[in-house]
Amino acid sequence: MSSDFEVFVTADEAWPAFERAALAARRSITAGFRLFDMRTRLRSPEARAIGETWLDLLEHVLRKGVRLTIVVSDFDPVMATDLHEAAWMTVRQGATLGELAGVGPDQLQVRAHQHPARAGLVPWLTFLPIVANRKRHRLQALSQDRIDRQAIGLRSSWLPEMHPATHHQKLAVFDDDVLYVGGLDLNERRYDTPKHDRPAEQTWSDVQVIVRGPEAKAAKTHLGTFEAVTAGHAAPPNCPGLLRTLSTPRRLQFPYLSPRTVLNEIERAHLDAFKAARHLIYVETQFFRSGVLADGLAEAAVRNPDLTAVIVLPGLPDDVAYEGHRGIDARYGLSRRQDALDTLKASFAERLTLAVPVQPRLAARETTATLAGSPLIHVHNKVLVRDADYALIGSANLNGRSMKWDTEVALEITRAERVSHARERLMRHWWHRPLPPEAQQPQTLRGWWHKEIQRNGVVLPENRSGLLVPFDARTGAELAQPLPGVTENMV
Repeated sequence: MSSDFEVFVTADEAWPAFERAALAARRSITAGFRLFDMRTRLRSPEARAIGETWLDLLEHVLRKGVRLTIVVSDFDPVMATDLHEAAWMTVRQGATLGELAGVGPDQLQVRAHQHPARAGLVPWLTFLPIVANRKRHRLQALSQDRIDRQAIGLRSSWLPEMHPATHHQKLAVFDDDVLYVGGLDLNERRYDTPKHDRPAEQTWSDVQVIVRGPEAKAAKTHLGTFEAVTAGHAAPPNCPGLLRTLSTPRRLQFPYLSPRTVLNEIERAHLDAFKAARHLIYVETQFFRSGVLADGLAEAAVRNPDLTAVIVLPGLPDDVAYEGHRGIDARYGLSRRQDALDTLKASFAERLTLAVPVQPRLAARETTATLAGSPLIHVHNKVLVRDADYALIGSANLNGRSMKWDTEVALEITRAERVSHARERLMRHWWHRPLPPEAQQPQTLRGWWHKEIQRNGVVLPENRSGLLVPFDARTGAELAQPLPGVTENMV
């Protein structure tokens, strides 16, 4: 593929390209991430010739005169204390970076931005006892130094607010010409290789794209306006080639928990792709919980008896699989996944394949972090491919939050050579070998994949073809907890 469009699977592939793009910047770097830890180690030879971490790389870039702006997502200090601390750690890293490079705010800005939407009075009063109790427990659990220096705002004497939405985007623009976009944040937890030969809880499959051209200018426009747009102070600008989810506080928030959706371009693109598909919908996603998308894909299957679908997803969410999380949010999320997949199974019947990646080795014992006798590989990918003529890669999961509330960005891919490159890179990742034509053509792909995936589920790891085994609907089913009346956009 030409250098104007490249697809990277896992941080092992993406981060060296990210580093090279930063090194090549001449005028400006503008970025928006959920997490951006400047302690993250450098991977490319070019960057490692400069230093050990992203702090070293960015200091070098600033000394060349490049203007740098990084906006990271801030989070509710009570309900997401760890993420809130991570945001302000990045801000402190930015202050250190400015001192090291000897630059001021005219050249360097590193800031944390919290989505302005707040819960209205009615839901705030409803959930206040739960949130206040959570705040009390967090203050008791944290050291005084951590409260004073890291968990900024947690000890405020004010009653805790509730922040239902966040910024979930991960993108950077270099010199208004190069765009780096996808699902991958920057910290050591996100690092993995295409072989995924790490402990299960350290695996992290993800996808990132570098594209050169007008999409970069569109992304720069988005990054320069999303804070004002989500505050309700500006209308969303036109950003051709880039699809977004954007929401703002409601004018009358009093009875509502949710923000007001002002753009749901990513959801609309999925629904349109389902309707237009002739033979194949291929999805890689961390979460499939959206009833809207499940209904849309199911309706497409009913209308078109030739339509097939392959969906690659994790066996369980990472906090459930690896951390033993059993909270009501996790249980409700599992219930939403169960409902969405049941909807698809009812409409597609034998034309649907659900697959989970696992490591090609036997696990020491059966746990929530295993499937088919092997350790899980965590799926964080956010990918849609329709037939052989359309693809979407970005930060949005197939859940209500990503479709309606959170700030999300996705690259729309329509040029034939780019779609072909994306399909080849994405699909080869799971098989680690060239695929026969039957496994690539939209008319026959699902049949070939289904046969191989089913076989993988019953043979020893050393005899498997690739990393995919059948999804087991029983996994997590005992934890699933419906919450009638609660919006699916919560999870």
